[in-house]
Amino acid sequence: MKIEWIKIKGFRNFDNEKINFADQTLIIGANDIGKTNLIFALRLLFDRSLSDRDLDLFNSDYNVYTKSESIEITVKITRVKEDCLLTVFKGDLNEGTVYIQYKNSKNGEYSIFSGPSEELLEPKNSRFYIKRLNMEYVNTNRNLESFIKREKNQILEDAKLQLTEEQAQNDQKSILKIKRSLDVVNKRVDHLNYIQQSLGKVNEELSSLAIHNEGQTLTFKNANSDANKMLDNLELTYNTDEGALTLGGDGRNNQIFLATWISKQKNINPLEKVTFYAIEEPEAHLHPQQQRKLSSYLLDKFEEQVFITTHSPYIATEFKPDRIVKLHSKNKSTKAAKGGCSEELKVNFDDFGYRLDAITSDVFFVNAVFLVEGPSEKLFYTALAKQLDIDLDRLNVSIISVNGVGFKPYIKICLALDIPFVLRTDNDIFNKTRKIQEKDFEFSFQAGISRVMGIYTELLQTGNNQYLIKYWEEHELENEWLKTEERPQKAFNLANYIIQEVEKNNIYLSEIDLENDLVNSSLFSSLKKFYNTRAIKSTVDKMQKAKAENMLKFLKTHFDDLECLRDDKISDPLKQIKTLAEKVVSENEESN
Repeated sequence: MKIEWIKIKGFRNFDNEKINFADQTLIIGANDIGKTNLIFALRLLFDRSLSDRDLDLFNSDYNVYTKSESIEITVKITRVKEDCLLTVFKGDLNEGTVYIQYKNSKNGEYSIFSGPSEELLEPKNSRFYIKRLNMEYVNTNRNLESFIKREKNQILEDAKLQLTEEQAQNDQKSILKIKRSLDVVNKRVDHLNYIQQSLGKVNEELSSLAIHNEGQTLTFKNANSDANKMLDNLELTYNTDEGALTLGGDGRNNQIFLATWISKQKNINPLEKVTFYAIEEPEAHLHPQQQRKLSSYLLDKFEEQVFITTHSPYIATEFKPDRIVKLHSKNKSTKAAKGGCSEELKVNFDDFGYRLDAITSDVFFVNAVFLVEGPSEKLFYTALAKQLDIDLDRLNVSIISVNGVGFKPYIKICLALDIPFVLRTDNDIFNKTRKIQEKDFEFSFQAGISRVMGIYTELLQTGNNQYLIKYWEEHELENEWLKTEERPQKAFNLANYIIQEVEKNNIYLSEIDLENDLVNSSLFSSLKKFYNTRAIKSTVDKMQKAKAENMLKFLKTHFDDLECLRDDKISDPLKQIKTLAEKVVSENEESN
């Protein structure tokens, strides 16, 4: 069985959204974007712990911006092969597919519908399927102590049911031995001198207070003198080489909670019902490596459908992109990028050829991304942002250097997941060989112009960009000239026109590269002082040796000097990423 998709209309921050799911689905997005609301929509249909009162909902559960008067949640379930579900759904099935719907209105009561298609849904008597098809849910406020207190006896009882007759008989013999041992322990406790003398004065006072206290003695006894009571009051501890430790650290407690919870789920007889699982933020209190391990652990342990919400890029590294639901806000409502889990996402990410690492997967969680060439650019713009009072962390913006990978794969991620991005690239001069009439000629060309227009031609073909792409096709040869010649004016004109146009899509080009841009700015005097140079060329030459190392040293000693760049063109990408991120935050707040 698999929940293929869910449609949510009028519920909380969802207006009218269809979201596709995978067998193992990761749900990500900004705080309060609707991850828990999406899970709750599933819970309304499948969580046994929700009562009829919970299913009635409140006026605040209706989408406020669309002034919705009704809520409709529909799921499509496919691959229904389990006998228990075939028996429950019967005529509602069509080739292993059934649709279930929850409906409610402000002036009425909730209703449940099911049928073989969306057009043939019929009203049912509440959630008639809930004993055979349900959802186990772990929320973010899980508490290990209360969970164990509530569930430990059930865990032990489930374990007892798994015993063979011989094992059960052996356990009974062991319990009798424990009882005899406890009797011996208690007798020895009674003979301890400090035990006998500890309550002497108390007993004297009791006897003087009331005659019925005479002949009765208050003593200390082992609270676990009854073997059965002792076994019923076992405590969960963590065994080490030094002995048993009480539970303490939140991270370890979280691991124990999930391991215990999973163990409980695996003891349930799968023949009687079908269960799928939803776990919110499993990474709580764990360091990165353990987050990554926990993610793979959860995926390996469940053959059933699993939904996981997270804010952790380390959890995300274990998920293929076509298993990720990225929620974001648009027009005051929550949307799923590319409709949720889709084959399109898989295609969009093929360029990486490997699972996304934590740095790359960090892109999934940001409000906007600033893509730069390499580490020296990242160092510079991180420092410049601080000097310009642009708080990137507050805005939830990441600066990512693409060296070794290139811009296109990252842009594909941003386009696939509807993540705003700003890009800044070099426009240095490269050389290439071209054969003309069987003879090789060396040509120079503006690499940044070619790089950017390659991005447009391959990835940005929509809307008004078609005009620029056509212009490039007609004028591309103007970007080349013989290596032996000076760069012609038509190449300058082409570059100036394209640079102005691509900035409309938040793409910025250097005149040559970052180093040349800086020496041609008001920061030049500080650079000359730091590098002990006089001329532009000698300064650039020194800057381009061990670029990142030199940039770091310069920023440490001349950070305050960056203030002179506040109104320089070099700061424009930062100002634009700030605008984009603030727009995302504003839309998210309006959606919530």
